[in-house]
Amino acid sequence: MKNFEQELENLAMYIQAYEDTSLNDGEALNELLQKINVTLFYLEKERANFKKLYENRIFELTTDKKMTVARAVNFAEVEVPELYLLRRIMDRASNCCEAIRTHISFIKYEKRNT
Repeated sequence: MKNFEQELENLAMYIQAYEDTSLNDGEALNELLQKINVTLFYLEKERANFKKLYENRIFELTTDKKMTVARAVNFAEVEVPELYLLRRIMDRASNCCEAIRTHISFIKYEKRNT
C-alpha cells in the first residue's frame, strides 16, 4: 500500500515538474497529467477514509458525549486535519490538471493549423 505522505510529496514533485516543463512539450505534459491523475485517484481513496473517520468522530461526540453538532464538528476538524488538507490540495491539483489539458489541446490545435 502506498504511503499517504509520500503520495503528497509525489504530487508536489509532479506539479513542480509541470512548472519547469516547456509548454510546447506535449509528451512531457501528457506524462505529467497521467501521473497527477493517478496520484489524485489514490488520494481520493485516502480522502474517503479520512472522511469516514471524521463522520464517525462527529457521531461519537454527538451521541456519547452529547455535544452539539457544531461543537463536535470543531473537535473532529482538529482530530482529523488530513481531511481539510486533502480537500485543499486535491482541488488545486485538479486545477493544474485542467491547465495541462488546456496546454495539450492548444498544442494539438497549433499542430493541426501549421
